[in-house]
Amino acid sequence: MPEGEASYYFDTVTLCNFALANRLDLLIARYGTRVQITPAVLGEVLDGVAVGYSALQEIEKAVTTDAFAQAGMLREREREIFRDLLRTLSPGEASCIACAQNRGDIVVTDDRAARDCCREREVRFTGTIGVLKACCRDEIIEPSEADTILQAMIDAGYFSPVRNISGLL
Repeated sequence: MPEGEASYYFDTVTLCNFALANRLDLLIARYGTRVQITPAVLGEVLDGVAVGYSALQEIEKAVTTDAFAQAGMLREREREIFRDLLRTLSPGEASCIACAQNRGDIVVTDDRAARDCCREREVRFTGTIGVLKACCRDEIIEPSEADTILQAMIDAGYFSPVRNISGLL
């Protein structure tokens, strides 16, 4: 499936990077309902809200207003993959990989173990940096704005492998 038609299964951390930088609008603008939220990821987001990360309520709002799509219950094959992945991954990451692998879509994660798993299973993936670069390539934001957003994410706790996006374009 070409990238433009694929769904993107965002794990909790990547969603939180955008929410904590107050930039879920970028995900809505570029991906819309191709952003898929699994029940496990939504559960992890709600756990974050419950412990005081009120900015994460915007993720819940995007799901309830259909700005993002709900991936729905895992299918039989996805449950098998999910159970296997739970040995090494969190439920959110495992659910994203299970869905993307079974449905031929893309995982959005920054987690090294999850990315390694995607490589092993030949599941396409990207991460926070890739999403910011894609937003620049599609002219949704300017590179300088991407740098500012990345800094806001870093300030909120994101451990970025790079310090700017403009130098990558």
